[in-house]
Amino acid sequence: MLPVALPTTHAIGRRGQGASRLRIPLVARYTWTRHWPAAALEGLSWGVVGLGAFAVKRTLGGPEEAVPLFIALWQAVWIFSPAIGSLLARADPQRLWRGLAVTAYLPVLLVGLVAVEPTAVAGYGTGNLPLFLLLMFLFYATAIASVPHRGALLRTNYPHAVRGRMWGYLTAVSFLAALGTAKLAGHLLDRDPRWLRVVFPVAALFGAAGFWAMGRIRWRHRGRLRIREAVGMRQAWREAWRILREDSAFRTYEIGFMLYGCGFLCSFGLLILYAEEELGLSYGEWTTAQFLAFPAAQVVGAALLGRLSDRLGIVKTTALAFGMLGLFFGVMSQVGSATGLIGAYALFGFAMAGVGMGWSLGPLHFSPARSAHMYAAVHFSLVGVRSLFAPALGWLVKRQFSYSAAFGLSVVLIAAAMVTVWRLARRSK
Repeated sequence: MLPVALPTTHAIGRRGQGASRLRIPLVARYTWTRHWPAAALEGLSWGVVGLGAFAVKRTLGGPEEAVPLFIALWQAVWIFSPAIGSLLARADPQRLWRGLAVTAYLPVLLVGLVAVEPTAVAGYGTGNLPLFLLLMFLFYATAIASVPHRGALLRTNYPHAVRGRMWGYLTAVSFLAALGTAKLAGHLLDRDPRWLRVVFPVAALFGAAGFWAMGRIRWRHRGRLRIREAVGMRQAWREAWRILREDSAFRTYEIGFMLYGCGFLCSFGLLILYAEEELGLSYGEWTTAQFLAFPAAQVVGAALLGRLSDRLGIVKTTALAFGMLGLFFGVMSQVGSATGLIGAYALFGFAMAGVGMGWSLGPLHFSPARSAHMYAAVHFSLVGVRSLFAPALGWLVKRQFSYSAAFGLSVVLIAAAMVTVWRLARRSK
């Protein structure tokens, strides 16, 4: 483990900048030099894996309801987070990353076995949708362990004063890497849907390399973690409820995130259906919105909002991000072209930079020392709870009424989340 004391700092910047120079603790600098290449490799993988929901409809010829089902399968696995968080706190942090490099990405590698055939319409295909859904579910079910584990690394190796900006830099690196592979994979899939059997296995190799690189980072250590002996689901959920019951500020934050999450999941799958069915976008047009406009804005947002969170606090920054996200869903029903979607996704990306920061760093803000894994696990498990019903709810509202009605429902829920978290920030002054 790292023997470096956290208060030790190193100034980054040119001479003459004086007090305005960014001062990064030595342990954070050590972590950054190994963390950003891993983030880049993970971004290269996510640029392809992130096309999964669009591939369900366009490449594999799935029915409309298969998209919200894919979203639900992707998110529902978070319900097991309390048990996972307890187990992660016991694991050797470096060895765990190396294990996940194999177990998480093996299902993505096996996408090469999914049968795909082109249709008469260029760029469209049909294929073995059940096998694809199964493999992606197995990937998400295993890869969720990386999220609370990554959060614990952020909590351990990056001090509070710089955690927001370092998270922003890492996010920028990851999304810039994802842009390249997403555009290339989209171009290939537009030419022939059978490229699905190639691009996903290649993405698996990038992702496994990224996790392996994370395993090279030594964790700063202040003594052995003390956690409860029980790690089963029943006992873990009892611990989760205990945290929510006893920590009122964290509970209010989670109420806000539950409202946001329900609103987001109601419409997230519909964004893909709207782009494919209503706008008739190709992979090239979709990836321009999803993997160019969105991440470019997220890169800018991560850098700006990361610094803002270090000044205003993560809670208030989260509330502001919710407000921007609600505005995005408010304008979505007016989008009528690929160009309009690109503009809307720029707003979407900027907003999600702040939301993602609150999602990743919020639990760390409330967690006591040595409890980062469990607080993160409680936070993530509620994602699984809302994913059991929110994607289906949005699709049912759209089917019964319209896309505008479903997007409007998201606006109302996210506005309620913004008010809840903003009030919490004011009470915490």
